[in-house]
Amino acid sequence: MNNLFSGTQEKTFYLWIDLNNPIVKHNFKIGSFVSSNFLPAKGEDHLMFLPNPNFSNFISPFQMNLLNSYLAEYNLELSRRAFYKNYPNRLVATFLFDYKEEADKYKERNQELVKNRKLVKGKSFGNCIYSKHDLSWIDFLRLNGSKDQETINNICKSYWEGKVVKECKLMHFGSEWSEDSIFEILFYGKINFDKEEQKIIEESLK
Repeated sequence: MNNLFSGTQEKTFYLWIDLNNPIVKHNFKIGSFVSSNFLPAKGEDHLMFLPNPNFSNFISPFQMNLLNSYLAEYNLELSRRAFYKNYPNRLVATFLFDYKEEADKYKERNQELVKNRKLVKGKSFGNCIYSKHDLSWIDFLRLNGSKDQETINNICKSYWEGKVVKECKLMHFGSEWSEDSIFEILFYGKINFDKEEQKIIEESLK
């Protein structure tokens, strides 16, 4: 696998930030952001909710839509803890993009999520750990419809190992499914914001 990186070499990234969030706005103003779990403690657990062992296996479509996103994250975290412990945890990592083009593709696919956010450029500072993954695996995990455990395990494995969705054959309700790749970065470490860009965005908020 060649999608896990670490070191001190400065690297440029792009990220969508919500300046309506007071914590995010504060960090942007001081010029840097540090991921919430740069050095994870041994045995630390960030799963907020655990499945009910007595679940009847039937809920309304509304509740299924509500829970699909968390269930995807739950399965990915179980897979990471079991087989990819050196990789950043999606539940606490900072989400970045290597290139502006990738960030723009993410916006096109997730317009409601990023409509009030600003795209900013930053540079890593000091020691950091990060990994690169195809987000389309997560889109597939979040689709409505049941998936057997073997399929879930294979999807999670493909995500963590940096495989590309289009290289694999996926089926959804009897039809072949695929999607253009969007590559995200899971990042542990410190990001310093570009000072010139910081001034421009701060002026636009006045």
